[in-house]
Amino acid sequence: MSTTALALTGLLLLFPIIVSYKEKLHIIKDLLVATIRAVVQLVILGYLLHFIFNVNQKWILLLFVLVIIINASWNTIGRASPVMHHVFWISFIAIFIGVALPLTGVILTGAIQFKPNELIPVAGMLGSNGMIAINLAYQNLDREFVKEMSQIEAKLALGANPKISSKATIRDSVKTAIVPTIDSVKTYGIVSIPGMMTGLIIGGVAPLDAVKFQLMVVFIHTTATIMSALIATYLSYKQFFNERHQLIGRELLKEKKL
Repeated sequence: MSTTALALTGLLLLFPIIVSYKEKLHIIKDLLVATIRAVVQLVILGYLLHFIFNVNQKWILLLFVLVIIINASWNTIGRASPVMHHVFWISFIAIFIGVALPLTGVILTGAIQFKPNELIPVAGMLGSNGMIAINLAYQNLDREFVKEMSQIEAKLALGANPKISSKATIRDSVKTAIVPTIDSVKTYGIVSIPGMMTGLIIGGVAPLDAVKFQLMVVFIHTTATIMSALIATYLSYKQFFNERHQLIGRELLKEKKL
């Protein structure tokens, strides 16, 4: 694809801009900022990957994967409840495990090789899926603790510990985090052709080989999503309680409820 063709394709953004202006949707600024950020970030990423591919040093490769995990963890902070603390480290642990275990598995089985052009894209997908799942889990935890505050306190008053009293909230939060991934997987091959498979086919890879690689990605990113959401949720719910097994930030929760 030529740069000119890419620039002309970018003109398609004029349509949502015009619609936003006429309908007073007030999204023009956000759209422009998001587009500019995407262009700048992807160009920088392209140069970084070009450097990493040429150097081909394992420690640089692992460092880049670590940067992906750190960045994904950092982007979950804004989604957490104000009563939560150490959000970054909770997310980091969850995403690190969610990325490291599936990635190690596919390398050991020979599904992918320890090469930049294979490891980095897969690690990026795993980190991104883990981040999205954790964001959904955090949002649902915050919402459900407000919604179910009275029921949780009633269970605590009857002698239940925090885990038992908030079991439904934990379960709903994990489910909320992973359902979009499961629903997306259900439509592969019927409603949509996954991005990884599309890229491989456009790049000249045989369709059946592209399918194999895409299925591998489905297996590991589903695993990473569930693991990340599960770990983050179980490390987070206790922060809504104090050492005496009482809900903390009750006034804050009340304000949100109102």
